[in-house]
Amino acid sequence: MEFPALKALLTAVCMTAPNRRILLFGSSSLFASFPDADPHEIGVAVTLDADLFLEPDDNATREELDAKLGEDNEYHTTHGFYGDFVDLRMAEGFPAGWRERLVPMPGFENVFALHPMDMAVSKVIATASSRIDKRFGRRAADRGMKDINTLVSLIQAGKLDPMELARQVRLLDHEPAMTVECGNVMDTVIAMAKNGKAGA
Repeated sequence: MEFPALKALLTAVCMTAPNRRILLFGSSSLFASFPDADPHEIGVAVTLDADLFLEPDDNATREELDAKLGEDNEYHTTHGFYGDFVDLRMAEGFPAGWRERLVPMPGFENVFALHPMDMAVSKVIATASSRIDKRFGRRAADRGMKDINTLVSLIQAGKLDPMELARQVRLLDHEPAMTVECGNVMDTVIAMAKNGKAGA
């Protein structure tokens, strides 16, 4: 995804759901902090969707947005990109204080994105959680390397401090198995960043 494609999608979201605050998370949220960056540099070149919360949230509006702008619907098939409209309760797993660190999206009054560090922490959590779920048979496959590759790209581009990311991950209050798996994910991220293996 490139920034103009994201802006076009966000414009369509705002037109469909006026008077809503739009909160962007996931990889595409990085464009708020790095609007002029090469998508490859920040690890979003292969991203085809934008992960979005609505505030205030309601299921009916999310369903309307998904019907117009979601995966496999007309906007997706026409433009190649789509919105993933997620229940706001999912944000309960984000790092404490994430709302205070939201970054305004350039060109929009009511669109805000996760701070890059909060986005990075959330990707470590998601990857670790998916590995645990796969191990216990709760899902067929984990999230693979996509999120890890994004973090490695950010580190190699000098846009994410790996030591601060590791510190933030250690601050999380998780069950022991999740704490260990988050540590394993971080070990992989740091090793790949040092060895120049983003995209492997």
